[in-house]
Amino acid sequence: MRGSVFKRCQCRDDDGGRVKNCRLAHGSWAYAIDTGPDAATGKRKQKVRSGFKTRQDAEHARAKELAAVLAGTWTDDQGVTVGEWLQRWLEELTERGLSPKTLANYRGHVRDVWQPAIGRLRLRELRRCHIERVLTGLRVPVPGERRVGNVGRRVSIRTTSTIAGYRRTIRAGLAAAVRRELLAINPAEGRLDALASSDHEEDDSTFWEPEETAKFLEHVSDDPLAALYEVASYAGLRRAELCGLRWSDIDADGAGLTVRQTVVEVSRGQLTDAQRVCPYCAGEHVGRFFKRPKSRAGRRWVPLAGPAQAALARHRAAQAKDQALFGPDYRDHDLVFCLPDGTPLRPGSVTNAFESHVRECGLPVVRLHDTRHGACSLLLAGGVPIEVVQMILGHSTPEITRRVYAHLVRKVAADQVETAAELLTKHRRSATGPVSNP
Repeated sequence: MRGSVFKRCQCRDDDGGRVKNCRLAHGSWAYAIDTGPDAATGKRKQKVRSGFKTRQDAEHARAKELAAVLAGTWTDDQGVTVGEWLQRWLEELTERGLSPKTLANYRGHVRDVWQPAIGRLRLRELRRCHIERVLTGLRVPVPGERRVGNVGRRVSIRTTSTIAGYRRTIRAGLAAAVRRELLAINPAEGRLDALASSDHEEDDSTFWEPEETAKFLEHVSDDPLAALYEVASYAGLRRAELCGLRWSDIDADGAGLTVRQTVVEVSRGQLTDAQRVCPYCAGEHVGRFFKRPKSRAGRRWVPLAGPAQAALARHRAAQAKDQALFGPDYRDHDLVFCLPDGTPLRPGSVTNAFESHVRECGLPVVRLHDTRHGACSLLLAGGVPIEVVQMILGHSTPEITRRVYAHLVRKVAADQVETAAELLTKHRRSATGPVSNP
């Protein structure tokens, strides 16, 4: 197990063999160690590394490697760079059929950040400081103008949650390298100083008050997607969940629905040939992909308020007229919200329609996703426990709900404390005279 240290040079003896104890000041030093038997063949494996200037340098490196072998933490990166491994990892995810949307995010993060920043490093050279340096650099303002084409939303500075997304990508990629025994530890795991301020980041987004949501719903009451906005405002469904909702997912009595399917928007090149085939009509809906919710928490039952139930009943009657109008040309996907001919909605078009309505009715500009805040506010104000709100919204834990909607929780808590305080205050002697007997 001790291995050996030797010099590498071009000197040869009379028989053409390597001179083992060359004392000339040239060449480099190397070491060789046994790393244990191969798991597949049982044969002895030996690792040789060279390029050291002195014998002492080689002996020191050999000692570190032997210590790792004896501790069971030694790994062999096989000379793979971080960039090469990340590309191999993405190929593996493609073959495993990972969600196209998630895969597209991973690819974008690797292409735009991780490959340029640390792609040339060997896996065994990667350290925690490299990850920290990249994440810290992402906090600076984004330079340049927005590129032409479908390149996503333009931002001037990345939020902590966005930077955390880049961290999740590299952490997942390096975790796979650890499982392949190319790395001993994952340097992207654990607490990172570059993300330490995430718990203190204030949410400065704009949200509608109940009266503003009511004004919007009145404005869109005659719109073909009026029922979609009603369900979003009362039930807090995400955009992909709204686009993927089926009539078979709604309870027979209309009291609730079960989220079982979503429709996400992805480019055609991000899908395999099999994924491009619609599971309902065997056709292709360019830019749209049916998938299951990405987590167990996302597959949930959601109660429907009376106004949302009424809106869905009106919407179903209108959809029946469209179906009769198209006749055999109607492409039935059992979708609650779809185009007049039955084909799936493009999620981006739903967002565009929502934003257009917001501008028309003069309300503060919010995103379609922000209607979840309104739904959460209604539930909390109605006294629904945070654990139930968490399940309705599809969060994995109540802590996520408390963190995401902390401003709503504070507001509701303040109102409830004030109501509770009235139980005492009404019995106190006021400045105008004694309190009347209850």
